[in-house]
Amino acid sequence: MKVELLEIFGDDNMVANVARVSYLKHADNYPQEANDKLLKYLAEHNHWSPFSHPRLQFRLEIPIYVERQLVKTQVGVEYNSVSGRYVDFSDTYTTITEWRKQSKSSKQGSEGLVENQDEAVYIEDKIINTCKEGYDRLIELGVSKEQARTILPLCLNTTMIWTGSLYAFIRLCKQRLKPDAQQETRMVVQEMLNQVKQSKKFQQSLLVYGL
Repeated sequence: MKVELLEIFGDDNMVANVARVSYLKHADNYPQEANDKLLKYLAEHNHWSPFSHPRLQFRLEIPIYVERQLVKTQVGVEYNSVSGRYVDFSDTYTTITEWRKQSKSSKQGSEGLVENQDEAVYIEDKIINTCKEGYDRLIELGVSKEQARTILPLCLNTTMIWTGSLYAFIRLCKQRLKPDAQQETRMVVQEMLNQVKQSKKFQQSLLVYGL
């Protein structure tokens, strides 16, 4: 899996400036401490719209099952991904390195490791190879890519562009960094967050939302 932060539009001062326009004021006319305090107030009182003006864009190379978790957060987000109707991308997969047991406390979660890791790896390898060989054979038979792709597994990698508002990104982090979120999805979102933090554009905005 690969995460690349492509573009950032805006910063903490943009959020403050948007909020202050309500009073026909400019963030530049206030000390940084006052603008930071304003962002804290906005977050605490659920005034989210100023945080929706900045934008973030990522290029993600992830398995389809992780993509599905990311696109569930749709408000304030646009995304496009490689199309199997046009491109043969049946040769890249994200394989599981540690197979986890079904959680006893969560119907959708996992915990601990299964004992027979080798057999689990064998099953996955067998399925991937069978599906890929089947896909290649269907293409040889003249079957269209849009139909041949239907037999490929969810661990098939795809490439997508994720573009969203700062607030949409914050919501994504809050939802997908929870302990009960899928581990592989948490890894991707955590790396997205790490790269945004490294940019130092939204230090205060992330802080006031507990990120």
